[in-house]
Amino acid sequence: MNLDQAFQNLLPNAAEAQVMEVFAPPFLEALGFGASERFSQFPIGGKPRVDYAARKNSDDNIFSQNLKHPYLYMEVKGRVRNLGDEHHNHYREAARQLKGYLLDPASESVKWGILVNSLHVQLFRKHGKVIHPETPCIPLNTDIQRVARDLKQRIESPKRALIVTVYNNKGGVGKTTTTLNLATTLALLKKRVLIVDFEPNQSDLGDSLNLQPLQGKLLNILKSRDPDIREIITSHKLEHPKVQRPPSFDIILADEGMANDLDEAKLSQQLKLHALKRALESVQNDYDYILIDAPPNWRLFAKKAIFAADAVLIPARHDNLHSLQNAGTAITRFIPEIQKERQQIGESGPIALPIFMNNTFKPTGPAIQLMHQAIDKIIQDAKANFDGFDLKPYFYPKSSQGHENRKMISIPYMAYISRADFMHMPAAFAFKAAREQYLNLVKEYFL
Repeated sequence: MNLDQAFQNLLPNAAEAQVMEVFAPPFLEALGFGASERFSQFPIGGKPRVDYAARKNSDDNIFSQNLKHPYLYMEVKGRVRNLGDEHHNHYREAARQLKGYLLDPASESVKWGILVNSLHVQLFRKHGKVIHPETPCIPLNTDIQRVARDLKQRIESPKRALIVTVYNNKGGVGKTTTTLNLATTLALLKKRVLIVDFEPNQSDLGDSLNLQPLQGKLLNILKSRDPDIREIITSHKLEHPKVQRPPSFDIILADEGMANDLDEAKLSQQLKLHALKRALESVQNDYDYILIDAPPNWRLFAKKAIFAADAVLIPARHDNLHSLQNAGTAITRFIPEIQKERQQIGESGPIALPIFMNNTFKPTGPAIQLMHQAIDKIIQDAKANFDGFDLKPYFYPKSSQGHENRKMISIPYMAYISRADFMHMPAAFAFKAAREQYLNLVKEYFL
């Protein structure tokens, strides 16, 4: 039975077992996985089994015989389970279940996840610890063969880099410091990293390395229909007399030409929302991570930086109420606004990563107590004003139903960080204590 026949033969309310038996095999076949390249009820460690795992065979390495190094998981649901509405509880439960499988330590080789109920399908990409939707929830009632071909192409040609925009609508929360030190830490771990200074009004990222901004080159590339962004990428090596093999990363410096163009309405007409995303896609396979330092306001450049991202990292300050409120606003309003724009062109994302606190004090101090009270109010307001939106997992990612845990991801206050800024050097490179803290941050979010 081919895929079209399988789709037509299923009853309107087909149960999960029927979708598993009738629809899933020809769908996986259409994605390029033959009978010996897929396995149903695949065991993951000691946990419940995922409905299907798949991997291409190589020579005599037959996946269905050795069941090692799976490349893709597929979680199947019955047609009565609503996977077409990302706000529906059915979808949220299924997505959470698939994410649990993908993040299991036994799933290190898995790069893709699929949710399907034969009426809708969604592809998820796993990059380290970050799992983000590669596609929206796609209906399968029109051209199912075309949908399968598109998913197959994405699975066979994965983009190498994860694009992360560092953003908060509030200034002074450490966006530039975070971008620079994350890039340094990832480079020390032998990752290929590109950082983008997309704050033309301040140029802080380049200035922190004592580098001068561009004069119109980035603006011209973003206006171009056929941009070659490699022309303005500069390699920056971190040097220290005691380090024989210093790490390096690439950088796109801020463009003063963009800051000098005061007619933002005119500039907005010239620069499409997808301008930065399209430019970075041309080098996405050259890097493991692309980090964008976005400006602190919800205007032209911040919107383009968020549009370009797979994930958004939001720093905040425990001692600044407005930074906490703006972090919540970014998740409840701004990122969903861009998600709608991306869906209009058949794309998905970006996702918001959990908020982290910059320059925190000891977790028992009175300032921390005030912060928790403020966060509780922000969470309550979000539920009341945004259709039950739950911000709790973004502030308290280690908390779960029945297990309250208010531990937050954070970087403690360190004088080393400000000292390194005066030295025009990343603290994660200049000081071991700072390096250990940012290494913890990288492991928490990405590796």
